[in-house]
Amino acid sequence: MRHLAALPVFCATLAACAAPAASIPGAAFTLERGQAVDVAPGVTLVFEAVDDSRCPPGMRCVRAGALRYRFSIRAGAAAPDTFTLTPGQLDAAPQALAGRRILLDEAALPAPAAPGIPIVYRATLRLTPTLPTP
Repeated sequence: MRHLAALPVFCATLAACAAPAASIPGAAFTLERGQAVDVAPGVTLVFEAVDDSRCPPGMRCVRAGALRYRFSIRAGAAAPDTFTLTPGQLDAAPQALAGRRILLDEAALPAPAAPGIPIVYRATLRLTPTLPTP
């Protein structure tokens, strides 16, 4: 019984120490479809959808297909800005990120699924400073 009394204090201490990964520059964070994370004060990123047209293993396809992750980002009361991240391409950073870019961790991408086998899509992302253009 004594251990149960200490549980609220332990949980409160743990919550106070935990910081959203998105607020730590360069730290990776993972979202599933429909999940949101605050990437800056008043700026929220939502993992909206996935378009996966890649060729399944063991199949012959006319084209290889592509994997695209779609996100929305909202800054304050402004209308959300939508953008996509595609493996192997540098996509434009949304204006709401003010000098930061969202990078898709390609090492964490799922392999194409065999027909009839569902994939749980997760997007592992990293917030980095945008490199200045020369």
